[in-house]
Amino acid sequence: TLKTFILYQNTNEPETLQYLVDGLQSCTDLATIKLVSMSLGDVGIQYVAEGLRNNTTLVEISFSNTDLGSESVRILAEVLGTNTALTTLVLRENNIEGDGIQHLTLTTLEIGNIDIGEEGIRYLADALKTNNTITTLDLCLNKIKDEGAGYLGAALRDNKTLDKLDLGSSEIEAEGARLLGDGLRNNKALTSLKLSGNSIKDDGVQHLLSALENNIILNDLDLAWTEFGEDGTKAIDAYVEKTGCSVFKGF
Repeated sequence: TLKTFILYQNTNEPETLQYLVDGLQSCTDLATIKLVSMSLGDVGIQYVAEGLRNNTTLVEISFSNTDLGSESVRILAEVLGTNTALTTLVLRENNIEGDGIQHLTLTTLEIGNIDIGEEGIRYLADALKTNNTITTLDLCLNKIKDEGAGYLGAALRDNKTLDKLDLGSSEIEAEGARLLGDGLRNNKALTSLKLSGNSIKDDGVQHLLSALENNIILNDLDLAWTEFGEDGTKAIDAYVEKTGCSVFKGF
C-alpha cells in the first residue's frame, strides 16, 4: 500500500501531472505527497489541487521549489481549504506574495524562503488573530523586517493556538524584537520562538526579554547569531535565572 509519494526534479510538462494525480486517487492509504524542485506553476498546481479535492487521507503535502506564486496559493486555498484531513503544508522556496495563505486550515505551515513580502505577511498576521488551527509556523529566510514583526506581534496578542514560531534570518532588527515582545507579553500559547540570524543586537535582546519576563508559557527561545554583546548576554543570563526558559545563545 502506497502511503508516501515523492517526485523530485520532474522535467515533464505540468499537464502530465493530471495523469499522476488520477492514478494517486486510487491509493486509499496515501498520507504524504512531496513534489520537489520542478516547475509546477499555476497550471500544475491546478491539476494537483483538483485531483486532491475530495481526498480524505492526506495529512502532509510539500511543494518545495516548485515555481509557485500568489495565484498558486489562491488555487490551493480554494480547493484544499475545506480539506479536514490535511494538517501540514510545505511551500518552501517559492515566490509567494499574496493573501491566499489566510484561507488555509492547517496545523503546520512551512513557508520559509518564499519572498512573502509585506502584503503577504500582513494578510497572514491578520489571519492569525482569529485562526484556531495553526500550531506551528515556519517563516524563516523571509524579509519580515521590523514592520512585519510588528504585524506578527499584534497578531500574537490575540492568537490562542500558535505554539511554535520560526523567524530565523528574517531581517528583523531591534525595533522588530521590541514589537514581538510587546505582542508576547501576555500571550498564553507560544512555547517556542526562533529569532536566530537576525540583527537585533543588545537593544533588541533587552527589549524582548523585558517584555517576556512575566511570560510563563515560553520555554524555548533561540537568539543565536543575533549580534548581541555583553549587555545582551547579561540580559539573557538574568532572564534565564528568573524564568527558567531555555535560551540558545549560539556559543
